Amino acid sequence: MARLLLTTSLCCSVGIVASSRQAKAAVTVSPTEQTFSFSIPAQSLDGALAAFSKITHVQTVAAGELTRNVRSPGISGTLTPTAAMNVLLGGTGLSPRTSGNVIIVQKAAANITLGPVRVGGTVAHENPTGPGVGYVATTTMAGTKTDTPITEIPNSIYVVTKQLMQDQQPQSVVEALRYTPGIYSESYGTYANGSNETGGILQRGFKATQFIDGLMMNSGSSGETAFIERIEAVNGPASVMYGQTNPGGMVDISLKKPTKTPLHQVSVGFGNWGRYESTFDISDKINKSGTLKYRIAGIGVTQGTQTKYVDYHRVGVLPSISWDISPKTNLTLLGMRWSRPFGQFCGLDKLYPIVVMPPF
Repeated sequence: MARLLLTTSLCCSVGIVASSRQAKAAVTVSPTEQTFSFSIPAQSLDGALAAFSKITHVQTVAAGELTRNVRSPGISGTLTPTAAMNVLLGGTGLSPRTSGNVIIVQKAAANITLGPVRVGGTVAHENPTGPGVGYVATTTMAGTKTDTPITEIPNSIYVVTKQLMQDQQPQSVVEALRYTPGIYSESYGTYANGSNETGGILQRGFKATQFIDGLMMNSGSSGETAFIERIEAVNGPASVMYGQTNPGGMVDISLKKPTKTPLHQVSVGFGNWGRYESTFDISDKINKSGTLKYRIAGIGVTQGTQTKYVDYHRVGVLPSISWDISPKTNLTLLGMRWSRPFGQFCGLDKLYPIVVMPPF
């Protein structure tokens, strides 16, 4: 009898403990995590929130100016309070935020859906016969007669860009090549001071061979820096590409040609020895499509020299027309007119003979 009573009491104790644990578990479940059966018709939002709180016993908090004159679509089904609140607030511009056992109704964050963002660009390819970018040119036509990066040509090639000439203000090709490696310019000294003569250039100990846009030519007008886009010095033998040239190398001069963008430039300058100079450079398209373009560059200058009674004057113009026949075919026509109204050096070659020393 005693054993029976003891067993009964133990069973009752276990049952009481289990019941208490289930009760505690039930208490720890948050009302916002339970599911409820909802049947709330479409009505004002204030009425829908009141019906929601009556069913779930979850307090809702909302500012009056947010719910005024706002209608709720209603809800029907078995859901958690949070999910049900999302349905009740659908299309109202409001959203729920749970804080403990309280649901706060607030303005929905502005969600902006952006379309696909595409980042692209084009690699600016440098014109191998153009003025270059800054002081450094990356491509050339002189080395191989093709558009090739200078770093890929096994030759010593140096480019005097338009920007460098603008900053140094040389009066001739001889002066523009003063700082070019492998070239000894002005070997005649001040004989051709201030003129646009291209003689007196020694390249690796030999007289340099002059080219204009890849064609051999010895023209005084080609030495006028107002007509020049860039100067390229190819050191070393170049006979394979250009025929008979001196072993020292060749100097290739690129003249100005029509530009894709309109260009209108005028300058007036003065300097030592009574120098006065004016230049103009104009380029624009002829037709609307831009397949036909023109460019006209001109200069007029007068100047004395360090030698008394010796001065010089010159006037020149360089017109050109470019026709883009196709994306890969272009035809450019250039013409030059250049004159020295009072002779080359006003008799300097007769009054002051020069002695040319052989190259070392």
